[in-house]
Amino acid sequence: MARARDPNRNKAFEIYKEHKGNIDLVEIASQLNISPGTVRGWKSKDSWNDKLNGTFQKNTERSKRKRGGQPGNKNAKGHGGTGPPENKNAEKYGFFSKYLPDETKEIFDAIEHADPLDLLWHQIQIAYAAIVRAQRIAYVKDHQDRTINKIGEKDGETVSEERWEVQEAWDKQNNFLKAQARAQAELSRMIKQYDEMLHANWELATEEQKTRIQSMKAKAQLNDVEETVDDGFLEALNSSAAEDWNDEETGI
Repeated sequence: MARARDPNRNKAFEIYKEHKGNIDLVEIASQLNISPGTVRGWKSKDSWNDKLNGTFQKNTERSKRKRGGQPGNKNAKGHGGTGPPENKNAEKYGFFSKYLPDETKEIFDAIEHADPLDLLWHQIQIAYAAIVRAQRIAYVKDHQDRTINKIGEKDGETVSEERWEVQEAWDKQNNFLKAQARAQAELSRMIKQYDEMLHANWELATEEQKTRIQSMKAKAQLNDVEETVDDGFLEALNSSAAEDWNDEETGI
């Protein structure tokens, strides 16, 4: 089901039109309390300048010409038929249109004009959700928590052979701690990157983008997000991530 068009999309253009194009997109974003990147995407996708300069109508009229070659045009001679009507995949995705599945193309459409800062924040949420999920999967009950798995078997003429893998509690715990350390280090790296990107474009950032990192730091009382990821920080991150990621509902 197609997502409903954002009403702010039309409002943004009306503001741009009222100022005859002489207004910063950041100002429009501020008035509507949305991301500047979203406004930039709308401007490009909806051809604001063409509409403003009166060329939009001309382009529309030209598009009403009969599909296919025009009278006297022999460019298509010797070739097969054209693609399905209104098929713009080749134009939009170029080389990848032949190989991308429809689901991937839908994802491309969804993130085409997304703000990089928001995309990074979603990656942080996913990384944290993966850490929490790993804690549940790799949970070691006690020192007697042993895992035995059959990993192969072979039948011969005279004897049969079976292979088993045994993981002791200490071995499972050790592997989990190593994996957890790598995951937390990557999470810290992304948070540091988010902080740097945020402050590099502080004036363009929305209030929501600013309060995310400030809230985490305040709750976790961290001075260096690159070197420290403790329970307090994870709890603070979880308070934000829980809004979009619910293990019971999403199956993460």
